[in-house]
Amino acid sequence: MSKCSLAYAKFVYVIATDESELDGISPVLRNDGSKYFMFQNMKYSWDGSGFNLINGLESMKFSDFHELSGGLHGDTVESNKLRYGPNIIFVPVPSYLKLFILELLKPFYIFQICAVILWMCDEYEAYATAIIVISFGSIIITIYQQRKQSRKIRIMAAASTEVTVKRDGVNMKVDSSELVPGDVLLIPREGMMLPCDGVLVSGMAIVNECALTGESIPATKAAIPYISKLTFHNGEFDTQKVSEDHFFDPNVHKKHTLFSGTNVIQGKPSVEENIVAIVTRTGFSTFKGSLIRYILCPKPTKFEFESDARRFIIMLSSFAACGFAYTFYISLKLGGSVSKTFRLSLDLITVVVPPALPAALTIGVLYAIQRLMKSKIFCIDPQRVNYCGRVQHICFDKTGTLTEDGLSVLGVIPIGTGNKLTEIVEDSLLLGGNNILIAMSTCHELAIINDELVGDPLDIEMFKFTGWELIENDEDSFVPSVVRPKKVIDNEFCFSNPEALLEVPEVEVGIIRTFPFSSNHQRMSVIVKNLDEDNLKVYCKGSPEMISSLSRPETIPESFHSKLESYTKEGYRVIAFGWKKLDPSITWHNAQVLARSKVESDLNFLGFLVMENHLKDDTTECIAKLVDAKTRVSMVTGDNILTAITVAKKCGIVPGFYLKHDVIVVKRVGEAFTFQIDFNDDSIVRLEGNFSAGGIIEAIRQVTSNPYVLAVAEKDFNIISDGYTDLYELLLLHGKVFARMTPGKKQKLVEDLQKLDLTVAMCGDGANDCGALKSANVGVSLSEAEASIAAPFTSLTPSISCMVELLRQGRAALVTASVTFRYMAMYSMIQFISTLLHYNIGSNLTDHQFLYIDMFVISSVAATLGRAHPSKNLAPIIPKANLIDLKVFLLLTLHVILTFGFQFSFLEYIKYQPFFTPYTPKHDLKEGACFENTAVFLASTNQYLLYGVVLSEGPPHRMAAYRNWTLMLVFLIYTVISVLLVLQPIQWLNDLLNLVSLESYTVRATFLIMMALNFTLALLLEMVFDSRAVTTFLENVRLCSRRREKYVRLSTEWEHVLEEFDTKNFYK
Repeated sequence: MSKCSLAYAKFVYVIATDESELDGISPVLRNDGSKYFMFQNMKYSWDGSGFNLINGLESMKFSDFHELSGGLHGDTVESNKLRYGPNIIFVPVPSYLKLFILELLKPFYIFQICAVILWMCDEYEAYATAIIVISFGSIIITIYQQRKQSRKIRIMAAASTEVTVKRDGVNMKVDSSELVPGDVLLIPREGMMLPCDGVLVSGMAIVNECALTGESIPATKAAIPYISKLTFHNGEFDTQKVSEDHFFDPNVHKKHTLFSGTNVIQGKPSVEENIVAIVTRTGFSTFKGSLIRYILCPKPTKFEFESDARRFIIMLSSFAACGFAYTFYISLKLGGSVSKTFRLSLDLITVVVPPALPAALTIGVLYAIQRLMKSKIFCIDPQRVNYCGRVQHICFDKTGTLTEDGLSVLGVIPIGTGNKLTEIVEDSLLLGGNNILIAMSTCHELAIINDELVGDPLDIEMFKFTGWELIENDEDSFVPSVVRPKKVIDNEFCFSNPEALLEVPEVEVGIIRTFPFSSNHQRMSVIVKNLDEDNLKVYCKGSPEMISSLSRPETIPESFHSKLESYTKEGYRVIAFGWKKLDPSITWHNAQVLARSKVESDLNFLGFLVMENHLKDDTTECIAKLVDAKTRVSMVTGDNILTAITVAKKCGIVPGFYLKHDVIVVKRVGEAFTFQIDFNDDSIVRLEGNFSAGGIIEAIRQVTSNPYVLAVAEKDFNIISDGYTDLYELLLLHGKVFARMTPGKKQKLVEDLQKLDLTVAMCGDGANDCGALKSANVGVSLSEAEASIAAPFTSLTPSISCMVELLRQGRAALVTASVTFRYMAMYSMIQFISTLLHYNIGSNLTDHQFLYIDMFVISSVAATLGRAHPSKNLAPIIPKANLIDLKVFLLLTLHVILTFGFQFSFLEYIKYQPFFTPYTPKHDLKEGACFENTAVFLASTNQYLLYGVVLSEGPPHRMAAYRNWTLMLVFLIYTVISVLLVLQPIQWLNDLLNLVSLESYTVRATFLIMMALNFTLALLLEMVFDSRAVTTFLENVRLCSRRREKYVRLSTEWEHVLEEFDTKNFYK
């Protein structure tokens, strides 16, 4: 295979430009003259100059979709089938035979096969047979789990159903697998499971997107809008439908987009029309397909464990090479044959290099996943568990994550006489016929399903506060929904205030058209008609800043900002309303095609709705635990910045208990930036021109001399991130509150924090967080759907306590991996030393001795090492992500020296006993019962056990070793056996293990003392290296020789700038 032009290539090598993708080689295929290749289930087609991704309908305007609403022609359908392929998300489930062969071809099992052949040749039949049985059982379990997972993903991906489409102007039934981009999909009123991505061009749909996004609240989808072109003809206005000239983007226009795998609960067709959607993407190109591809082709993780394990195996291989050479020398010196010598030398390699090391490193992850499931936290990407142990920064969404999903209405502040805001009104009956009451009754996206209101919790609480009722027309109607006041004779307020009954308006208001809420617009609006009036009206609801910008200046009361600030500072959520009358000439038909920009302009400001959003019961406690654990936390929300700051203070994201921090709000004003504490006008400092680190610190110090954190809204965040490097660095380091953030900016913040070498977690509960959840090292969705694939982790408990649990389990898993690694390393070196000592006298461990050590002692200890539970509390220390550092290397080296010293001491001590008879080799190196073998076996068996306890690291991230009862039980059982083998040998066991009896009780007692001494010295060695003095010294040496993380370097640089400024001003 050699390089060539793409035009003549038979294979292409795909180089990933995104860290979330993998490189790979794909064959170039041909079909009916077209040339393409498939990579990660996506199609890339040749266009004459290069291969381009085929991803569905691209660069389409709204008008293009409306033009497609007549249906595709048959020839277009066939050509689209060839171009885009079938609408299938096919997840192959390999056969057991294929999985078995693939598993056998893994390096671990290839090594095992070679080792088994070697052991058979060396007459280690029992040991080799045991390895075969265990390996075979392990393979069966592995491939069973693989097939089970594949079947689960296939079931998740499967979506074949019969659908109705319009082709050649005729409605017809087809299988969903035959859908192609451009097809007109007709959605029934009773709903359906969507088999493709599409854009809604007619009608409305209420969709449950929980399985994909984790959002448990049904979303309302509306048709892409028209604008109207009004012409005056014969004394009457006429309407010509003209689509808005916007390019469709599914990420921007989510309110018009239907996603594959979501469930349309209920449809609302337009008058005399069906609910119509245009298919935009099929198969793996859909949003659901991209999530399935994420599972099948997971994002490559760059964790240090794998590279450290490989480096260590290479290092052990150098020991094996030395042992190989020594074995050759000693065997030939003792008169062994070349063939036997060669086999023994190879046998030494199987002793030194532990092929099970990579598998052993996953033990902690497996136990962690099991414990997380018990806490109702589910994981679809096990590799992310280790990242949980390294989390340094957590971004939290606010509503539904830190605070309760539901809000309660505190009251309404309407416009009163003289265009002034009144005091807060806490009962809707006192509003009478005020326009704001109609605004709250109509400006929502609620629907009635099974006689229950369904929709956003904010809308539900707002509507309930009005005391009105929603009526949906079952049949096609010009007015699909109507609202009207309920009868209030049972209202307690009315019994004490009977005059309020006179104020209840007897009206019915029809909702003609809805412009859905979107994070980008920060608003929603409706066109309504009072059934007793002729004029259409517009009511608009949104953020106060947005409604203010859309309202006529003369309608904005003077107290707008002060009133808004007074409530947002208390942590209340404030929603604003506006309204206007439409021109009397605009009819129902005109209203259906009016552009949103024309509708949402020149409004009359109506007032505020004030809502309480309480913190969840355990939010403050969990934040405190995370902060105490030295984990950086920040809030990333779409809410008002003052509300966000208040909530951040209440829950502890902004420190205020031990050491109060001032919150500095950074804003762009003209060509300058302003810094002020919580919008306190007395603390404003302007920064113009000098945007260097020194200038920024000087401005901040003019604002406050206290410790500080930063807060910013999205508009200012965009400006800072685009062109002010120093200020953006400081914002990433000290930013605690990021308000009015759209989904795309949440994702950008997470990615930019990662560029500082931070391990970032994102915790959210809705579709707006999907991008950030995927980009984060650890994404956690608070969802009711166990099968949600919105993030690597899904918590069925809607509480941020899941973050505390994830960090606990992740840190314990990291420590378990480190402990297991060190134990496996010591196991290899202990056996390496004992084997060389045997070779030196022409002997070796026996078949049953190898079997006892590896199958019983090592397997039991290795399996129970990882069962240690995490500590109850998070420690203010983050475990290391690397397996090998200076401390580990020095410790292992000293432990190996200690191990050799005691094995050699056992061997030499037995030689000086009067009953000792030296072993005489018989031509070839051959195992046999002898005193040397017994001494080394007893010494090494004791070391396998003692290092299981000595290396079992406990606090601060795991429970102490003695709390791991399974490990203690294993240690106790095998210690008793070892003591019995020394003190009171059991004849049948001695015969089985080829041991000889120690005739002197003095020797037996000395052996036990030496075993205890070995344990004590190994334990003391660990304690010395865990002492603060040694740890600090080694850490300083490490920092001098190792690159520090970027965020640490930047933090240090900014601290130096601050110190220089403070010192300079101190001596003035």
